[in-house]
Amino acid sequence: MKQVIIWALVFGLSTALATLALYDSGRLSMVWGDWIIETSLSFALAGGVLGFLLVYLLMRLLITLWQLPKRLKHRKRLKRYSKAENAMAKGMIALEYGDWHRAEKQLIKSAKHSEAGLVHYLSAAKMADNQQAYERRDQYLAQARAEYPEDYVTIGLVEARLLGDQKPDVALTILETLHQQHPKQTTVLAEYARLLQRLKLWDKLETLLPKLKRSSAIDREHFAELEVQLWAGKLASVSREEELDALWQQLDNRQKLNPDILSEYIEQRLGWQQEVGLADWIEKSLKRQWNDRLVYQYGRLTLGPAFERLKKAEPWVKKQPENPVLLLTLGRLACRSQMWGLGQSYLKKSLSLRPEIETFHALAQCYEAEGEERQAALTYKEAILQLEKKQS
Repeated sequence: MKQVIIWALVFGLSTALATLALYDSGRLSMVWGDWIIETSLSFALAGGVLGFLLVYLLMRLLITLWQLPKRLKHRKRLKRYSKAENAMAKGMIALEYGDWHRAEKQLIKSAKHSEAGLVHYLSAAKMADNQQAYERRDQYLAQARAEYPEDYVTIGLVEARLLGDQKPDVALTILETLHQQHPKQTTVLAEYARLLQRLKLWDKLETLLPKLKRSSAIDREHFAELEVQLWAGKLASVSREEELDALWQQLDNRQKLNPDILSEYIEQRLGWQQEVGLADWIEKSLKRQWNDRLVYQYGRLTLGPAFERLKKAEPWVKKQPENPVLLLTLGRLACRSQMWGLGQSYLKKSLSLRPEIETFHALAQCYEAEGEERQAALTYKEAILQLEKKQS
């Protein structure tokens, strides 16, 4: 409706001007020296409009011709970008099919002509790494650094991830440098912490822990897991009893009852034959959370009457009736309590669920303690056959 009104107004105005020109066209005189030019006003106005249009068209033509090389260059660049995007799409499809060689080939061939060239180089480096083509991987990373020096943080992160398994020291140096240059960069901080965790560099990770807690680099759940692994790793790496006791005193009660932390502490204490209080810690921890390793260590304790520990451990079978680790522990405790038949029953059931060499050995020792030398020898023989079966 709006367009109809506009066209009606234009038509009405044109009709009014034409009628006015026919009714009184007016006269226009122009003097130039001895020349006198006379014409109607309508014709002069029409000539002026026509001249303006001709000048406008001529200017547009000149501007178009002037910009023609630039437009052709832009069109050529767009065509290259389109080819690069198509190559990336083909590379991503090949990646989905697991064809790393084809994906690498498609990604790298148009990397220089793509607006997302950095993605091409880094993805091609990953594909080359998957094929263990480490020279090509390093070449693509070098090209990325040369073409996109301002994106050195992103390139460094990708390089550190790719070198994490093959050259962990180099990866660590890269992440340390990036963290020093950008201490507030959360992605760098998280990646640095993960590598320290994997390399078991607990002292360095401990200095990083407050920054991780203040930042949003990792979520709370991951931070709690990292903190547990830190303390467990530190406890596992100490070489003196004094160091172990000092670390243990730094922990609060919640941390001490954590199965991963407690099991490392117990392992160290068992190695030094310092078992005082360990059974109580294990029992308290298992009340809060079941853990096979703690149950296994409970069966290795030798301090105090085994029968008392057996009475505390037997109710656990109600919740874990088919647990071979628990059955191994119960078998050991029963045999130490000179309840030979019960102990052998537990150990045989454990072997039926999971035939382990250690369980065979515990069963043979139980037979020996009872005086059943022949049965013990048969058990050792069965253990040897089981070991040979595993190795073949």
